Amino acid sequence: MVELKGVKFAASALGLAMVLIGAGATYGAALILRSLGFENVFTSIKISDAMKVFISLYLTAAVMSIGFSGSALFMVSKGRTKYAGLFGIIASVSAIATVLVGPIFTLAVDPMSTIILFAGASLSILGGILGFMTPSEPSKEPFLSTLEITNSAVLSALTAILTGLAFVPSPTGGFTHIGDTIIFIASLLFGSKVGALTGVVGCIAADLWVGYPRWFVSIPAHGLEGLIAGLGKRRSVPIQLVVCVLGGIVMASVYFYVNIFIKGWALAILSYGRDLFLQAGISIGLAIVLTRTLQRLLPRFKT
Repeated sequence: MVELKGVKFAASALGLAMVLIGAGATYGAALILRSLGFENVFTSIKISDAMKVFISLYLTAAVMSIGFSGSALFMVSKGRTKYAGLFGIIASVSAIATVLVGPIFTLAVDPMSTIILFAGASLSILGGILGFMTPSEPSKEPFLSTLEITNSAVLSALTAILTGLAFVPSPTGGFTHIGDTIIFIASLLFGSKVGALTGVVGCIAADLWVGYPRWFVSIPAHGLEGLIAGLGKRRSVPIQLVVCVLGGIVMASVYFYVNIFIKGWALAILSYGRDLFLQAGISIGLAIVLTRTLQRLLPRFKT
């Protein structure tokens, strides 16, 4: 009974942390835009490149915190409370990093949004501590095996190469590519951990290669994409299609969330459609076909 209460409290704390961090960051970003003379995100937003980097970094740190809190919540539901504790602590660090972005750039952030973010960080820490305190069965294998690390390294390189060689600059900013194909293949063949690592490392390398200034946004966008798509490992094609589409929606939504505050609503919607229907849509189709082909030609990929 005590263990069950601990799990419930941890889940409640982590869920509330996600809400507070999202609300605090969104409120803070909106007030930053207002201080720059923009009444709302429905107008055309034109700000300096340095301010774009600041707002993007501010929101990215918050999204990472929400992502780690959500991952901790998922681990709690699976009974892997030690990993939930670890992710909860990382989520709190990311939330605190969100608060520190302002002072690093010597820019003032609204005190109320800071208070809300600190409240979210505190709840993430609480959820993490409760996770560590709740007994769970010891893991029989390391979090990442040598094979998983090797697969992630190779597939990350392939992601960067495909992204860097086959991309089209977009009139709304950024670029469109099919590098997500490798992320989805990595996820469907080897699971969430390899998919998430491939998404993070491969896309960061590609962004730095082509000179994308807000490369850090790719960390939560493509990391969560690979993480979610990995739930389709060893599943039927319809389920794989569903989780890949969900991963693509999350990826596009992360960029959309950031773009709203640096581009305005209209351009953000255009970019969202591009990311979702062209980049993710084409990549998902290619990935499922190639994954099934590899599994048919090389049966060991089925296990």
